[in-house]
Amino acid sequence: MSKEIESMIECPFYIKEGKKFISCEGLLDNTSTVQQFETDLFKKSHQYNFCCVNGGKKCPHYRNIALLYDRGERS
Repeated sequence: MSKEIESMIECPFYIKEGKKFISCEGLLDNTSTVQQFETDLFKKSHQYNFCCVNGGKKCPHYRNIALLYDRGERS
C-alpha cells in the first residue's frame, strides 16, 4: 500500500484504487468488483466516508459481501 489513503483503509474487502475507481472483493467467488466514480473527488469522499470508517461496515458493498460470510457461503 504505497498511497497514503490506502494506509487508512479499514475495510477487509478493499483491494486497490485508481484515479476514479476502487476495486473490492467481488460477490462471486474469485472475482473483484470495481466501483467507478465520476471524479477522483467523489472516489475520495467514498473512501473517507466508508472505506476508512468502522471497518467499512457502512458501505453497501461491504454489507453484501459480509452477508455471504455470515451465511457461510464464503470462507
